[in-house]
Amino acid sequence: MRLTALRANNPVAVMAAYGVLRLLPEARLRWRDVHPELECEGDPVARLAALLPARLAAPEHTRLDDPRDNNIGGVEGFRHLSEEIPSEWLAAYAAECADGVRDTGLLLLGGRHRFVANARDVMAALARRDDVGVAIQEALFGPWRYADKVIAWGWDAAARIDPAASPRDVSSTPKFGVAGAYWLAWESLPLWPMVNGRTVGMSPREWRYPVCAEWVGCETLRALILGGEQLAHREREALGVTYWSAALLSGGKFGKVLGWAHPAGART
Repeated sequence: MRLTALRANNPVAVMAAYGVLRLLPEARLRWRDVHPELECEGDPVARLAALLPARLAAPEHTRLDDPRDNNIGGVEGFRHLSEEIPSEWLAAYAAECADGVRDTGLLLLGGRHRFVANARDVMAALARRDDVGVAIQEALFGPWRYADKVIAWGWDAAARIDPAASPRDVSSTPKFGVAGAYWLAWESLPLWPMVNGRTVGMSPREWRYPVCAEWVGCETLRALILGGEQLAHREREALGVTYWSAALLSGGKFGKVLGWAHPAGART
């Protein structure tokens, strides 16, 4: 089935597609068109809706509010968390480095923003709805209505407000988003771990992520994310792997946001 709401040029949409893949272990995904295709058993909307309560109560969402050094209690707090939450989530949240704990590059927003607490808010907003299935249907098949008062960690290029288009300070303008899509995007986070103290694919100016024209499962996708850019160009072409680049844009005093992505040239 084609996930017609998701496109490779919006980082949050790619993450939502990959979140589905991680939540449905036997599923496969490919990008042969503008939109990805999903292959899975049963009704993915009903299956994903049924997973939400357990995901909201999972320790990786309840044992911390934010993975920054001063919020988790430094190295000691980081090591304590390693005993409480799954290692794949801890590696996605932060890494212990020589200078202390370094948080994920996907933590873009500053100020009073709390990375994990925001995820709980998104999931709780979704869980309060009587029509969770409808929200997930919207997330996967569209259209995205931007009717939910939630924010997406700066990952949704379509949600960014252009200050030049508004007569008021956009930092105080209410933010609206797509709760179902944002939850699914959040669930992809373990696919983007920190390696050598930085988030895979992240640099000071951009975030790069792969899409593949051939069917891939979650573990194959994980391998592409971790090492796909090391493949020879001919091998990447044979697999139909394309990397997309989303620029890191200034969000003013509140941090950064991801912009619209475009196919990236091969790194040399």
